[in-house]
Amino acid sequence: MTKRHTIEKLFTLAFFLLSLLILAGFIPVRLPLLAAAAESVLRNAGADSASVGAVSVTLWTGLQVREVSTYKRINDKGDAYRTDIARADISCNLFAAAAALAANRDMLKADRDVFREAYEKPIELVGEICGGAASLRPLKRIALRGADARLTSKGKPGISATGAEITLARKKGRALAGNISAKEAAVPSLAKVEGFSIKLSTNNEKLDLANGSGTVFGGKLQIDLSVDIKNSKIISGSVSLRGLDLEKYCAGTNFSPGAIAGKFDFEAKAEPNSPIALDKLKAKGRAAVANLTAADIALQKTQAVNQLSRDLRLLRFSAVKGDFRVHSGRFNFSEIAGTGNVLKFKSAGWVAFDGKLSQDLDGEFSKDFVATLPRLVRGSLERTEEEGGAFKCKITGTFHKPKVEVDKSVYDRALGGFFKNLFK
Repeated sequence: MTKRHTIEKLFTLAFFLLSLLILAGFIPVRLPLLAAAAESVLRNAGADSASVGAVSVTLWTGLQVREVSTYKRINDKGDAYRTDIARADISCNLFAAAAALAANRDMLKADRDVFREAYEKPIELVGEICGGAASLRPLKRIALRGADARLTSKGKPGISATGAEITLARKKGRALAGNISAKEAAVPSLAKVEGFSIKLSTNNEKLDLANGSGTVFGGKLQIDLSVDIKNSKIISGSVSLRGLDLEKYCAGTNFSPGAIAGKFDFEAKAEPNSPIALDKLKAKGRAAVANLTAADIALQKTQAVNQLSRDLRLLRFSAVKGDFRVHSGRFNFSEIAGTGNVLKFKSAGWVAFDGKLSQDLDGEFSKDFVATLPRLVRGSLERTEEEGGAFKCKITGTFHKPKVEVDKSVYDRALGGFFKNLFK
């Protein structure tokens, strides 16, 4: 064999081995050790328990993870959450990704409890993860399918999302874009959103959520949000809800005892540079209900209302509306105005996110209704130009357990009327 033939065979062998290596880089490899390693990564990130069904690695195209379940206990008060993902696909060159991570070790802090951060500040964490993914150039695409998340609050079912799908793909440079959708997302006693979807785009500085839509008890939901990732501030944001069916809402959330019907509209815009945290959020908005009917709700069953007239156990309003500002975890209303055939009113005060409320109400009963009241009750009301009866009261407590404190002037007029009639 000549030297030339030897060199040719060596080149042929080297080319063959290189071809096999390149080919092997496109063949998925599944090993039990990979699933165990993935579980270890999740526990190191803060999960109390984690299980991974299988991990398939393809050197040149990325990895696929199936049947991922995690559990995190937040405290001894019963706050915890569980997540399940049927399938996760991450498209990237693993060699290039490993090199990029090695050059940015701050992205892999061993002492960081990511799962606790997901509970305490989810929006900030999502923004940070998206920013990190945008800066990781070898990353091409992330896709999560069949994702469920269930929160337990004080031992009771809390926020949940089922049938979620998330896709995020690289566009240009550090820009990523994709979609988020869920079959259903629910907040017990507050809301249930069906068929939710929203477009997502991000870089390492800004997170945009646009054209969000869904259905909430027959109402159409729309959301847009832009977040400054580095400063955890809202650049701009708006939410609107049109045509929510209050009867369906109350039946589906146990919002209030009794029966409420009507069509509810809501819109709000976040103030620029508002903090993302819900208890620090700042926004302005407007709420309105058309053709409102209220029957035997907790407010109508209070002692003060029953002493006045049991006919108030059913009220109808053509419209109730008010402007508000969101601040310190409260909706602060400068005025809520309601117009009905029996009662019209104006009130000012606040309603907190947890259902607590405080409202100073000025009401006016119609002439026809006042005529049906006993003389002593009529005398407690202030006479109006329309020959109706006006009164003032303060409403506190919660929607389920309200307290009505009638203004002292009402009792003074009643007492004065009693003595006036007594000595006639």
